[in-house]
Amino acid sequence: MPFYGLLLILVLSPLPFASNRPWSWSLLSLLIALVTLSWCISVLLAKRNMKFHFDKIKIPFFLFISTLLWAAFQSTSFIPDTWGHPLWQITSQALNITIPARISLAPDQTITAFMRLLSYGMIFILAMYYCQRSENAEKLFNWLAIAGFIYAAYGLIIFFGGFDKILWFDKWSYHHDVTSTFVNRNSYATYAGLGLLCLIPNILRQLKTSASYSLQTNYGKQKFIETLITRAWRPILMLFTLGTALLLTHSRGGFLSTTLAIISLFVILALSNKLRTKAFSYTSIAFIVIAITLFTVSGDKVMQRMGQFTSAKAERTKVYDATLNGIATNPYLGFGYGSYEHSFRLYRSKDIRMTYDKAHNTYLENIFELGIPAASALFLSILLIALKCLTGIWSRQRNWIYPALGFSSSVLVAAHSFVDFSLQIPAVAVTYAAILGAGFAQSFSSKRR
Repeated sequence: MPFYGLLLILVLSPLPFASNRPWSWSLLSLLIALVTLSWCISVLLAKRNMKFHFDKIKIPFFLFISTLLWAAFQSTSFIPDTWGHPLWQITSQALNITIPARISLAPDQTITAFMRLLSYGMIFILAMYYCQRSENAEKLFNWLAIAGFIYAAYGLIIFFGGFDKILWFDKWSYHHDVTSTFVNRNSYATYAGLGLLCLIPNILRQLKTSASYSLQTNYGKQKFIETLITRAWRPILMLFTLGTALLLTHSRGGFLSTTLAIISLFVILALSNKLRTKAFSYTSIAFIVIAITLFTVSGDKVMQRMGQFTSAKAERTKVYDATLNGIATNPYLGFGYGSYEHSFRLYRSKDIRMTYDKAHNTYLENIFELGIPAASALFLSILLIALKCLTGIWSRQRNWIYPALGFSSSVLVAAHSFVDFSLQIPAVAVTYAAILGAGFAQSFSSKRR
């Protein structure tokens, strides 16, 4: 069944360095394409299947497709003469051979980036289609939560055991931080944060029975503790494991983004009256106690790093300035999707010592590569879907937690994208795309599906 193929892709994508190697992201894209093909075949052959309501996704779909088409166009030579980057002409003259001009300075990288973005779009469509059924949405979030727990447990074993490994390879960076199967601690922090969010529906379900009792009575306290011991201990154990792993990444951006996402989730649920007063109080108490405990045990180094301003951070502002300078010189056409590492060399100054293959700001990097119009279309397509998830919290009487998670996960990745490139890591991108697709599917009333 294609749905289980989708779930397997999601839970296995973090395994090979978060699928952030040419062979692994190519394999990931191939598997996504095969699952998508099998989905198309199953839809054509099935006598009864769910409808794909294209009208619900029409505007974001066309915005996303326009970005994909522009990225593909950047890599071709079928462009007006004035649109090609001058470096192609300079290279042609220097080598005394004819080289077709292109918008992209690295067409092969642009094609690769196109393939990856298309794959993320396929994940969203698959999740949106199958998660129209609430039982599939519940299953998807449970699988993601369990996967997050397993990767967190693995990361903690490696960290506390002093193995200094990623799988069977020796670590070459972040020796004193939890990274699990990821190379970069910030990227893993985003993944762990998404895993934490996926746990919340399970915790709410387990604590729901306690909301009918008052903590002011001995019987109420007894029932609450009984629920924690007999029913809620598994998700709470998973929450402790994921929370500890997140803090021990020592990622400031990951910690703050996850905190912001969780706060936004509960604020929205409180404003929409989706949590009854007692349920909200019980859940808030549980999260506050867990957060304080986790932070007391594992949060000291994160707090130390909050007040630090390293030379690398100071240099990053120079990278932002250089990137903005590049955007100013070519604001509409861009330099080619996925070509930042090659194109940025034209604008880096001598006082930028490190090599940058990413801008550490996804928004600036996408604008630099795609140009303002295409990048804006990409941003707007995601924003419209996230906003529909937000309004879906109010319109749904049941299963409102799923659109709430779609929106709060968007808060997480959107906030972290200002200071890092986690969303450009394939394992993070497919996980977020699946959460967003499931949240979007559940943001519509069942009467309208």
